[in-house]
Amino acid sequence: MSYDSSSSSSDSVLDDMIIAITQETINYLREKAQSSTSRTRQPALERDRLGDHERLMEDYVCENPLYDDVQFRRRFRMSRRLFLKISNDLASEFPFFTQRESANHKVGFSGVQKCTPAIRQLAYDTASDAWNEYLRMSSRMCRDSLENFCECVIFCTGGDI
Repeated sequence: MSYDSSSSSSDSVLDDMIIAITQETINYLREKAQSSTSRTRQPALERDRLGDHERLMEDYVCENPLYDDVQFRRRFRMSRRLFLKISNDLASEFPFFTQRESANHKVGFSGVQKCTPAIRQLAYDTASDAWNEYLRMSSRMCRDSLENFCECVIFCTGGDI
């Protein structure tokens, strides 16, 4: 009989220890999740994507752009015609390069806006955050644009680059 009572009391102590350790682990993970979220997440910037698209088009692509063909070639290291062909071809084949609306009804970046940082990063070997001020795109969107641009070009060329 004494074996049974000591066994049940040791089981109870073990159960209490497991419950305490589990609760400590849960509290630790909650604190860690809250501290890392508040530390790494920056507030979203309000971006005027349509206005920025219009400005980009007026500066480089419209009928009488602010920057002429020589300045365009210097900045993009390709002709305006080639840039537009690439941008239009990607938009017609790959959804990433189309302008879409998000779930919270915000207009996304246009294909031209997404191609611009990709091509300029390749042309000048710059960091993705270098285009934030002019294009008003996050460095993550610039990186995603570059990655998708490269993957799509590789796909379109059959990997023969």
